[in-house]
Amino acid sequence: MLLQSCDPEIKNDTRILIKGNIVDSANNPIPNISVRCQARYAVLGEAISDANGQFQFTSLEVEAFDSLNILVNIKPGSNYYNEDYGYPLIENTNYSAKQYFNNFHNRPATTYNLGTVQLNEAAQLTIFFNNIPGDNNSVSYKLEYDSAICQIDLNLNNSEDCNYLQDDYYQLLDITSSSFETNLESQLNTTVLLKYKLNNEPEETISIPLTNLENTHVFEF
Repeated sequence: MLLQSCDPEIKNDTRILIKGNIVDSANNPIPNISVRCQARYAVLGEAISDANGQFQFTSLEVEAFDSLNILVNIKPGSNYYNEDYGYPLIENTNYSAKQYFNNFHNRPATTYNLGTVQLNEAAQLTIFFNNIPGDNNSVSYKLEYDSAICQIDLNLNNSEDCNYLQDDYYQLLDITSSSFETNLESQLNTTVLLKYKLNNEPEETISIPLTNLENTHVFEF
């Protein structure tokens, strides 16, 4: 029986330098934010941003068949691809988080300068879905919004992707559906899109701006 380890294979005699500066949406430095270099679930190097929001550390590198991830404000050992996009992965839940990744099999870089890393303040939204008695309406809906964690491909310019589609399909509500609420976590000063079809009519969109740390919206059908 051949047993294979789930640990990444360290690349001998290779070290990489990782540095940058963490700020909030007002460009103020954020101290005490974790930055980790990771492959699979293994942490290869880490640092904490200082009083000026700056960080710099030397990390191990792994063999090319393992992807390299630099996680900003994400808990150690988290696997972003296999878990939820939301706050269970985030360390300081007052802010958003970022995952930089390099999937190239040939990684000649010895320095990753992330430059200015902006973490927006967190924002939550509660949507109340109220079923109004006395009508026979049915509605299908889905939600699109900025994830609490954004992805950035280190090999592409302007590749930051924060979009999160809660479901690839519409969720159906009809006259038998009870009223309920749903909660989501996103980023301050972004917009949640509630897309719906009422009685199989063309799709409509409601834009819900997240202007406060806690926001509410009522949708009646």
